[in-house]
Amino acid sequence: MLRKISLAYVSGTVAALVACLVFWLLGRDGATAWLGVALAPRLTTGWLYSRLVFGGLCGLLLTLPLLPNRVPLRGILISLAPTAYILLVLFPRMGQGLFGFGYGALTPLLIGGLCLLWGLLAAGWYRLVRG
Repeated sequence: MLRKISLAYVSGTVAALVACLVFWLLGRDGATAWLGVALAPRLTTGWLYSRLVFGGLCGLLLTLPLLPNRVPLRGILISLAPTAYILLVLFPRMGQGLFGFGYGALTPLLIGGLCLLWGLLAAGWYRLVRG
């Protein structure tokens, strides 16, 4: 059981690293501004660390027996949890309103897409390393 939990956490962390780098690149290259979303993170250790830990904790969802043989569907399903948390809890607490509309109208699409990328990568990595 400890091995399963460890692999799930690492899978979530690896996927979070990739998703964070994609998010940073989108901001750096102006894609988020082009979408009208006022989010362009700076690649700092503080910004990255918190997201890697959050990604690892969300990766623990992979220990649930949900669609174990259907990796893409499993990735989509687990991506809903961090998406909901960010859009319905985190952004309102930050004063950006429900769904983060304070950052721009397409913020939910950007966050949903990044979380979907995270979920697919986490589920795929978990399946790969678990065997």
